[in-house]
Amino acid sequence: MSLEHSFLAIYGIELADAHWLDVSDALEALPRARGKETDSPDSGEDVQLYTVSGDDSERVVIGIACEELPPGACRALTDFTVSPGRDESLRRTAAHLGYRALAEPGWLLVHDWS
Repeated sequence: MSLEHSFLAIYGIELADAHWLDVSDALEALPRARGKETDSPDSGEDVQLYTVSGDDSERVVIGIACEELPPGACRALTDFTVSPGRDESLRRTAAHLGYRALAEPGWLLVHDWS
C-alpha cells in the first residue's frame, strides 16, 4: 500500500481530544442549530473539517480556507493573511462543538499522509 502526501495551508485551529466522526456529525448539524446570525462579526464562510494523518494518531482541524501547496511550491508566509472575522467564526464553532482549540486561529502548515 502506498501513501499519498498532501501539503496544505489551512486557516483554522486544531481541536484537542477530538474524533473526526464526532466533529463531522456536529458540523453537519451546526447550520441548523445555529440558524442565521445576521449581526455576526464572523466571516460568513463555512467551517470545514480536515483530518491530518501521519505516524501517530489522526489530528482534527477545523478550517475556513485551504490552499494546496504542490511539490516544488515555495510561498512566503506573508502571502497568507490573517482575518479577525475568520478567527471569530473558528472560535465560535469550536465552542459550539464543545472542543478546546490547541492554539489561536491562524494558518496551519499541514503535511498529511493518507
